[in-house]
Amino acid sequence: MNFRRNRTLINVLISVLAATFTAGIFFTQSNAAELTAHDQTIRILERWTSAHWGQDCFVWVVHYPEELADPWTESEALRAGMTDAEKKRFHDNFVSELNLNTSETFLVSVYSFGPRPVNLNPVRDNVSLLSSTGERIKPTRYDSALDNPSAGVVQGLVFFPKQSNKDYVIGLKGMGRTERIFSFAPPETPPAQPKTDVVVVNVPRRQPRKPVPVPVDKPTPPTPPPPPAIPPRPIKPIFSEESRDMAEFVRSVRGGNTSQDRTPAVTPPTPRRQSNTENAYSSRETVLRRFLNLWANGSYSEMYDMLSDGSKRVISRENFAREAAKASDIRAGIKGGDYRIDWVGDERAKVITVRKTLVFRSVSSRSIGVTREGASWRVVW
Repeated sequence: MNFRRNRTLINVLISVLAATFTAGIFFTQSNAAELTAHDQTIRILERWTSAHWGQDCFVWVVHYPEELADPWTESEALRAGMTDAEKKRFHDNFVSELNLNTSETFLVSVYSFGPRPVNLNPVRDNVSLLSSTGERIKPTRYDSALDNPSAGVVQGLVFFPKQSNKDYVIGLKGMGRTERIFSFAPPETPPAQPKTDVVVVNVPRRQPRKPVPVPVDKPTPPTPPPPPAIPPRPIKPIFSEESRDMAEFVRSVRGGNTSQDRTPAVTPPTPRRQSNTENAYSSRETVLRRFLNLWANGSYSEMYDMLSDGSKRVISRENFAREAAKASDIRAGIKGGDYRIDWVGDERAKVITVRKTLVFRSVSSRSIGVTREGASWRVVW
């Protein structure tokens, strides 16, 4: 009887351990799957980043391999809340901008702090890719900013032909008397576990301590709670954002401050005015920012409702939604809040978004017009 009971207990324990082990494996796999794309991006960049000090300068070189495109796109998509279609367009633009399919792309950054800036001109002779066989390869093209020496930081992309063997370095002249070599770390390998020797140490038995009497504190009487604070009397604002009554605001300013012995004039209640773009007192900046917020949220139908009559005659609702969705770079910058509005005249604004692409930034812009139609502002697409 005891044997059967013990066997049943053992079977229950084995089932519990198996379920726990399975749950542990599932949890570990989930954590591995949840390894953020940002962490993967950082790991790749740390491997492909190299830096050197030179004569009155500091230079660092970053390589953008093909395996960087997927985690970087995923990281940006999670940050900006992209849809699958927007994420694909972002990935394609990323690969196209950096020429990842046909080139070995490097970002060369030069920080010059001496009396004379670093001069890399001509770049084709001063920046080279050195293969594992000793071949010196010149760049196929590069950003012209590297040709112009200037104080501070100068950055530019340098493109080399695609290499099958990734065991290469970058040679750069102009940092001093000799050419500096920028090498990159090999692929990550798991560190070897160090061998440990077991050492047995005999520790003498510890003598028990005598109990120390603990002093008993006398209870302190509770402190009475402080009296409740008297809230200040609310002061009615002269012009509230809810009423949006400009006539009431003008009357209050012309009449000055009211005193106690002066009887306030009783005015009939005014109907609440229409808000948002229909309000005659909404500024052009408010209307444009609301339009951009709708764009960031993908509310294309509401965006179309804000267009001017002339724009609606030119473009249909379906074509407008399709065109607004294509501008994924601008929408991502607006959604991330990294944009600014530069007004060009009274009825035209330039919306400039900045997208941080790794350690350099790409700028996208679009010109949007606003016009008066009746008592409200409308957007010109």
